[in-house]
Amino acid sequence: MQTKMQWIKHLFGGGWATDFGPSFNAPPNNGLMVMPFLMDAENIIYEMDGGPHCMPGTTKFNSTTLGASSSIKGIYDYWRQGTVGSPTQRVVAHVDTRVVAAQTSDGIFSNIGTGFVSGAVPAYSTFDDLLILSNDASADVPKSWDQTTFQSLAGSPPNFSFSCTHKNRSWAAGVVSAPSRLYYSVNLDPEDWTGGTSGSIDIDPSDGDAIVGLASFKDELWVFKGPYKGSIHRISGSSASDFSRKVFVRGITAAYQNAIFPLPNDLGFITPHGTVHSLVATQNYGDYEQATLSFPINRTLKSDIAKSYYKHWWAATDALNGQVLLGITPSGQTRNTRILMMDYRFTALGEPYPRWAQWKTFGADALAMIVDTGNAPTPFIGLNDGYIYKGNQANRTHNGSAITPLITTPFMTYGTNEVMKTVYAVGVELAPKNANAFTIKWLRDGQAVQSDTGLTQGGSDVLGPWTANQFTLDTSTLGGTRFVTRYRELEEGGEFRSIRYQITQSTNYSDIEVHGLVAAIEGGGISTENA
Repeated sequence: MQTKMQWIKHLFGGGWATDFGPSFNAPPNNGLMVMPFLMDAENIIYEMDGGPHCMPGTTKFNSTTLGASSSIKGIYDYWRQGTVGSPTQRVVAHVDTRVVAAQTSDGIFSNIGTGFVSGAVPAYSTFDDLLILSNDASADVPKSWDQTTFQSLAGSPPNFSFSCTHKNRSWAAGVVSAPSRLYYSVNLDPEDWTGGTSGSIDIDPSDGDAIVGLASFKDELWVFKGPYKGSIHRISGSSASDFSRKVFVRGITAAYQNAIFPLPNDLGFITPHGTVHSLVATQNYGDYEQATLSFPINRTLKSDIAKSYYKHWWAATDALNGQVLLGITPSGQTRNTRILMMDYRFTALGEPYPRWAQWKTFGADALAMIVDTGNAPTPFIGLNDGYIYKGNQANRTHNGSAITPLITTPFMTYGTNEVMKTVYAVGVELAPKNANAFTIKWLRDGQAVQSDTGLTQGGSDVLGPWTANQFTLDTSTLGGTRFVTRYRELEEGGEFRSIRYQITQSTNYSDIEVHGLVAAIEGGGISTENA
């Protein structure tokens, strides 16, 4: 660190990573530092240059609650194609003891089935224009719905917990009396489970595990067994005469059916231990921790997730935004009160792991991608207040409450811990979205946190003189081209060996998009006194 004052620009080179330690000790290079990770990344998404951006808000899909204290346990996007060139869509959900359905155009739900075990974990699949519904309660038998008739699934099916469509058949598992048995229907008929081309395959029976998930991927059916020892199996072949099973890997598995999710040319899954893996990474590197997609946050996942609730975790892939949303149960909770956001776009740019963030404003008792009005795939999020919320909303609010982003850098020594430094000014580089205030905080060594709440984004209404119809340049398409740095000289900056910065804002309906930090730092003398 030079003894003269210099402006140091900090860029965001990584996402939330609790496992990489609290500090970053590299010196600046010509006044530039790329921070390889963040200590906190709450309620944010990432721009492609790595800059944190406040996560999108929500809006209610159903304007009337399905029950003030009722948990939405499952959501599914059911399309019936038919033969007249006019497909019809229904959003289907499990809530309490009911199955309900609504059109995306109005969000008005009606009961289509009742009398189910409350709190059971549902699963869905579509085949032959039928919606096939099941859950993990042995008292409930599989059902079907064709948008007219809701009934027990025809064809004497096994009492399965979940199903999957593969090779023009319906495949099912999760039968309590045969936990290791995989069943398949007659070809092209999900309502015939006893005909000559139907059958079953036993997957390592009595090995201490049960089948917990199924997925069709790369022309094979993938079978997950768990939750204790864990194993993944692959079913190849096209008919009952040549179906065969091979063990893919042992020692790892998915938590449950709803914790399996698609990735570009890959298949991901949450394990019962809370870590996140993919088939390709597992095939290349085995079940080593370094091969996990969640490697930067594994320690947090292992210590801060209620693993006894693993069957209730949900995953949904937002392919348009390059994100996977994972509804998980934090320690001490009995429902999914948190969402983990995994941005996998950065791996295509050469980064070894996706970038992570945690969304704490709301959780997800159920998650699904729904083709919303305007043909836009949208995350639908079920909570315990009887409402389904649509995500990806520009309002940056949830149910009337502000979404508060929190961005915390690692501690930085700017090269040498023993050299004292002094911070004189800080600045935040951002694309202004409004004129609202935000807060920057800094923590020097073991001192008390210092903060400045007087900075504003600097946005202003510059188009349209009519107040009722003004355009705010900073939130319009044109506003995306603006880039400003908001500076603050620090009357109480002070000396430090290491320093970390934090940015937050809590104004309702307020966005913020940060692309860098700058700080005026001056090097000083060497000190070995305890901080």
